[in-house]
Amino acid sequence: MSNMSMCIIDDVRTVIDGILKKVDWAAHGIDIAGTAVNGKEGLQLIRERQPDIILTDIRMPLASGLDMVRELQESGTTAKVIFFSGYSEFEYARESMRLGAFDYVLKPFTVKQIEEVVLRAKAQIEEERAKKLDRLALERKLRESLPYLRQEYFRLLIRHEEQPARAADKWEFLGIDMEPRGFIAMAVQIDGLPEENSPMPVREVELSRFAVQNILEETLKKHVKGVLFREQSGPFVILVNDGDDPDVLALAEACRNNVSLYAKRDISIGIGGHADTIGEIAMSYAQARTALSYQFYFGSGSMIAYKDIERQVGMTPQYSPEKETELLYCLRSGNREGTERLLGDMFEECLRYPAPPDPDNLTNLFYGLAFAMYRVLAEKADPEQRRWLDERLVALKKGKYASTSELMDGVRELGLTGCDWMQKRQKNDAGQLIHQAIQYASERLGTDLSVQECAAAVHLSPSYFSNLFKKETGMTFMQHVTGARMEKAKKLLLEGMQVQDVTFELGYRDRPYFSELFKKHAGMTPTEFRSKYEGGGTE
Repeated sequence: MSNMSMCIIDDVRTVIDGILKKVDWAAHGIDIAGTAVNGKEGLQLIRERQPDIILTDIRMPLASGLDMVRELQESGTTAKVIFFSGYSEFEYARESMRLGAFDYVLKPFTVKQIEEVVLRAKAQIEEERAKKLDRLALERKLRESLPYLRQEYFRLLIRHEEQPARAADKWEFLGIDMEPRGFIAMAVQIDGLPEENSPMPVREVELSRFAVQNILEETLKKHVKGVLFREQSGPFVILVNDGDDPDVLALAEACRNNVSLYAKRDISIGIGGHADTIGEIAMSYAQARTALSYQFYFGSGSMIAYKDIERQVGMTPQYSPEKETELLYCLRSGNREGTERLLGDMFEECLRYPAPPDPDNLTNLFYGLAFAMYRVLAEKADPEQRRWLDERLVALKKGKYASTSELMDGVRELGLTGCDWMQKRQKNDAGQLIHQAIQYASERLGTDLSVQECAAAVHLSPSYFSNLFKKETGMTFMQHVTGARMEKAKKLLLEGMQVQDVTFELGYRDRPYFSELFKKHAGMTPTEFRSKYEGGGTE
């Protein structure tokens, strides 16, 4: 059924704000039609918006709540009015009940009390609306709306039980050309058709749905007595009589083939079990929806009968906790190969059962895995990366993936992209550390530099520092120091410093050892180097 509307009228704005913000009215199927802070504005609001439920204080400026109720009665409104009243206003409250108010709530009240009384009013409105459908006089006045009424009626049938004795008059009035017992429900999904947030124009989406609906209706007429309608924001629903033992699978296959041939679309069909009475139609449709959900495993263009689903009762898909721990270690270290291997192993574990587990259970499991990876990656992510992570996690949580392969690809993309980020970050971090170490060494070439000293300067262990330095520069730390010292020696020699002084300046105590190192580095002795290059490079 469609959402109900509600307005709130109170001269204390904080009361209105509290009721608006502390209850998720949309989740209860209730839209807020508007608010007002006095009786005069409230009356105008009610006349303009015609809400189903009115929350109002009794005592307000310009017009009281009681005055509003009296005027509303004269206009014939059917809205449910709920008053707020203090203990000192109890007589007012009693008067409001005599005037036909639905209920009153004594001040001070809690938001929970307001929520409960509003939901009671909503339940009563729903009950009254259902009773209206039973009134043949009203139905006769609305015969021009029969197609819509039939659709609405069947939408109720697939969600709620209906007593066969109460249904007879409705079926006759609505002109339903079906036997009143022996049914099978089917749920039909257009595969690959975007539902929301899609770049595909709405008109194009609706044209596709319209074309599929026409083809399905024509196919049904040729084979069996039945009805076709579209559930709100859901699949198409087919309801057929099976009293003459029709081949339902053949009917489903004909529907699939005709849609593919004429509309160039793939559809998947879930087939429910036999419903003996009208009251069991909702059960058959629930089975059809369950069967259709297993398209998640079988792919586009599937026909799945509920009776053929070997469900894993009491069994939840799972993977080894040790593998998850290892996966998160690989993720932190940027180990792409290990991450991809472990994800593949975990996916295989979850799908190893002889019969597939409930799709919702599998989706929830993979969402939990994605969330664990998300927490690791979010610690190091920049704002842009964090937005990307949030979008992927929301898609997983809302079940936006149409098949197991798409779902696994989404989880895999999250992990491998995260590994790439981690590798890049580690490389940047390592480069900065090595740059700091080289700077530190360049300022101390004349001292007795050691690996331990330089590692401590950048807060790393000597062994890890040595490996990282070699990985980043292609040489050992001491090879770099020796090379830096020899380059500085060249500069000092060309500036006129004596070989002995250069030896001590660079931290060496033995001139022959220094000369030997210099010759290995420059291909000549210090004296030969100075003789070759001083005076503009002449011999």
